[in-house]
Amino acid sequence: MFPYRRIVFPVDFSPGNVAIAPFVQEMTQRFQANLQLVRACAPEVFYAAEFGWQIAAASPTAQDLVTTETERLKSFAADHLPQLQPEFICQTGHAIGVIEDVVRRNSADLIMLPTHGRGLFRRLLLGSITARLIHDVSCSVWTGCHIDPSNLGTHVPYQRILCAIEPGMENSHVVKAAERMAVAYSASLALVSALEWPTSDPAVDPGNYWDRIRTNAEADLAAYSRALPIQATTHLVFGPIAHALRDAAIQQSADLLIVGRGESQSPLSGVLSNLYNIVRESPCPVLSV
Repeated sequence: MFPYRRIVFPVDFSPGNVAIAPFVQEMTQRFQANLQLVRACAPEVFYAAEFGWQIAAASPTAQDLVTTETERLKSFAADHLPQLQPEFICQTGHAIGVIEDVVRRNSADLIMLPTHGRGLFRRLLLGSITARLIHDVSCSVWTGCHIDPSNLGTHVPYQRILCAIEPGMENSHVVKAAERMAVAYSASLALVSALEWPTSDPAVDPGNYWDRIRTNAEADLAAYSRALPIQATTHLVFGPIAHALRDAAIQQSADLLIVGRGESQSPLSGVLSNLYNIVRESPCPVLSV
């Protein structure tokens, strides 16, 4: 939902949280949004190996934990979001469940969170809050993987926005979101499609099939560009999708990459979708809509 009016910022007090705080503050102020800082915490758990069961601490302990973590949230906001007056939400439970519950109950438009850019094996082994949220929640998700605090001034506010168009998919809502962001920030807009060679077998010649893919992608880019009320450049890039978009973002000096969710919310999305790879590889923040 654009413009963003209800923003959720999960906080675990990590360096990543600190790094993206200026982006959260800027976005909240620009859209005059309601900001909710969310902290998930769990009470102590007592485990009795001889009986094979575990129980949580008594409720006063849980309440004490919530009170303590809420105060930490307030201190974090005072230090890193000094111009805002956010709402503080601290709940016991697993982070994913808490965040999804807050998003659902408050009809959030946008979640903003960092990611550590872990590789596929480590992500599958440990699980990733970011990976789960960008695939499961219904609202837009802003993620920042490679944030350098030393040059924030060159990227906040956004001056150059890159919008990724997926060939063969319906992209109207993605392009519209990119156009609205570009207008809101008085930023330049570039549309890009990444084409990956359809086979890795050098003995196979895609021939006319590849030519048709390229021709259709170019036609889609041109059509979306013509339909926009603002000027946008178009670019066709080649290679593995995440790497091709990364290179395009570097070449365009993009401050923000906007991508669609596509089929990412299917049951097998964690394996089949390129979305997490795009987030991990992107040199700038990614807004998935």
